[in-house]
Amino acid sequence: MRGDEADRGSAGGRASVTEERSFDELLEVHLDALWAMALRLARGDAAEAEDLMQDAAVKACRSFHDLEDESAGRSWLLTILSRTHLNRARSRRRRPERTESALEPGALEAALAAWNPVRTPEDEFASRELHRRLVEALDALPAGQRVVVWLVDVEGFRHREAARMLDVAEGTVASRLYRGRRELRRLLIGEAGGRRAGGGEL
Repeated sequence: MRGDEADRGSAGGRASVTEERSFDELLEVHLDALWAMALRLARGDAAEAEDLMQDAAVKACRSFHDLEDESAGRSWLLTILSRTHLNRARSRRRRPERTESALEPGALEAALAAWNPVRTPEDEFASRELHRRLVEALDALPAGQRVVVWLVDVEGFRHREAARMLDVAEGTVASRLYRGRRELRRLLIGEAGGRRAGGGEL
């Protein structure tokens, strides 16, 4: 338990100056990961991502005293960001289902394994087209699927960890991940088919 707990109580739940400074330091360490995720959850809309980050940061700062182990700060911050995003997206219209197609086994997983939100110029040049296609496909996913795909396939969390972060059953994570990956295949193969002359079969 932190020594300034009494100060928080007398200040109506507000964190002390020392606690706020510690929170700012934690936030700075994980800012790149948070921004990359917020930007993708906001479908590339920088203004929306900034609003999402601000809302999540305010919530995190208010509950910083609940974080017992600061070495778990990254997953704690991403949890708050994820839940904030899902709460904001709950009333928004979901995009319609696309026609189903198939992508050769392992191709999507290989593409996701190559994903790296923080790229060097050389990496960006080499994978610009893949990056563009993945970004557009991720943006087309419903909010629940998009956040699960990001947490598991990009951030590398286990199903159990993602379930705990999102406060849902592990089976829900598995279901959303399956449907999200399937939809990514549909979108990626659909775009590839659209570039072929006459739009013929693959």
